[in-house]
Amino acid sequence: MPAKITEVQPGIYEIFLPLPMRPTIINVYLIDCHGAWALVDTGMNTPDSVATLEEAFKQVGIKIEDLDLLVGTHHHVDHFGTSAVIKKRSNATTFLHQFEMERVTRMLTMGPPAASPEAKEFFLTHGFPIEQYPLEGMRPMWMGTGAYSPVPQPDKYLVDGDVIAIGDRKLEIVWTPGHAPGHCVVYLRKEKVLIVGDHLLPKITPHVGLYPSSPSLNPLGDFLNSQIKVQRFDVQLVLPAHGGVYHDHRYRANQIIEHHRYREAEMLDILKRQPKCAFDVAMEVFGDAERPIFHVMAATFETLAHLEYAVIEGRARKRERDGRTLYQTV
Repeated sequence: MPAKITEVQPGIYEIFLPLPMRPTIINVYLIDCHGAWALVDTGMNTPDSVATLEEAFKQVGIKIEDLDLLVGTHHHVDHFGTSAVIKKRSNATTFLHQFEMERVTRMLTMGPPAASPEAKEFFLTHGFPIEQYPLEGMRPMWMGTGAYSPVPQPDKYLVDGDVIAIGDRKLEIVWTPGHAPGHCVVYLRKEKVLIVGDHLLPKITPHVGLYPSSPSLNPLGDFLNSQIKVQRFDVQLVLPAHGGVYHDHRYRANQIIEHHRYREAEMLDILKRQPKCAFDVAMEVFGDAERPIFHVMAATFETLAHLEYAVIEGRARKRERDGRTLYQTV
C-alpha cells in the first residue's frame, strides 16, 4: 500500500501500516527528538508493512537505519513483529515490558498454549468442547513463531514510572495491564500526548481474556484499573494503534469501563436463570458456535475474564460439578 504519514503534532508522525487480518491497519508513531528518532510500535513483519514503513520514513527524510529508540507497547505481532528487523538494521535501543518478553519466549519455546495438556484440562473445565474444536486447529492462526522471525530481543525492559530521555524529548512509561499483561502506554508530559497502543482505542474495545497461561487471575480487573490509572494524566492528544487520533481520554476510558460493566450485568442476568460454565455463557452473549475456533475461543475466555472478575468482586460465585466450573449469581 502507498505510505500514509501524518504529522499529528510538530515532530510526531502517525504512520499507517497494513495488516493481513482485521483490523487491517495499525498506526505506529515516529517521534523526531531533534538529534535522535524514536518509534513506538513496529507493525507486523510482512514485506508490504516493511516497505510501507520505509516509504513513510523517506517522506520525512530518514531511513530505518536512522532510528535510535524503539518501544513496543506490547508483544502482539502487529505491534512488535518487525522489531528484530528494525533492530538489526538500525541498532536502535529496544524496549518491551518483561511480562511481554516472557510471553514471546513461552510461545517460541513451548508452542501454542492451547496445545498443552494443562491447557486442554483448563478448556474442558470451562466447558470448551474440544471434540468440536480440536485445539491443534489453533496452530495455523496462532500468532507465534512464524510472525516473530527473527526473534525479537529487547535491550531493556519497560518499567512503570520510568522516563526514557532521548534528544529533547522525555517518554514516560505507564504500565497498563489488561489487554496484555505487560501492556504499556507512553506519555509525553510536555507535549500532553498519550500513545496508547491497544489500551484506549477510540471505536472498539480490545480483547481481554483469561487464558491458561495468563500471569494474572484477574485480567479484566487489571484492565479496568488501568483505565482509571491513565485518567490522572493531563492529555490533549491521544494516539491509538487502531482508529483515529482523538482528544478526551478520560471520556473514552469511562466509556470502556461502562461497556464492561454492562457486559458483566448481561452475563449475571444469564446466570440468574441457572448456573452455567464460561463457554455456555459466551454462546448466549456472543452467539454463533459455528464461527472459526479462534473467535469462539476468544469469546469464551473474554467471558471467563468477566466471570472471574464478578467472583472476585463478590457478585458471583463458582463451584465444581462433574469436572466443570459453573458460575452463578450471589
